[in-house]
Amino acid sequence: SLACANKCFFCWRHHTNPVGTEWRWKMDQPEMILKEAIENHQNLIKQFKGVPGVRDDRFREGMEAKHCALSLVGEPIMYPQINQFLKLLHHRNISSFLVTNAQFPEE
Repeated sequence: SLACANKCFFCWRHHTNPVGTEWRWKMDQPEMILKEAIENHQNLIKQFKGVPGVRDDRFREGMEAKHCALSLVGEPIMYPQINQFLKLLHHRNISSFLVTNAQFPEE
């Protein structure tokens, strides 16, 4: 989620992101987010193919996403489909690391 419920003056993030306490924006489906995230990961790793010193076994290993950090911008648990997204990650044996301010514990 790019949205956050706060505009903390000490936040290091830029303050052009949407602000609110409920979701009221267009929402991407969790399946699409995961598909595109994996594609972006693989496209990044593909750039290392054939680079001197990059072993084939490590390259193949790197093509497989194993971890997902949900942080950096906004409040991840504001995303209405966060539980479904986490289930999709875990179904693929991708670990998750969720950074939250815990402002919405009922979510």
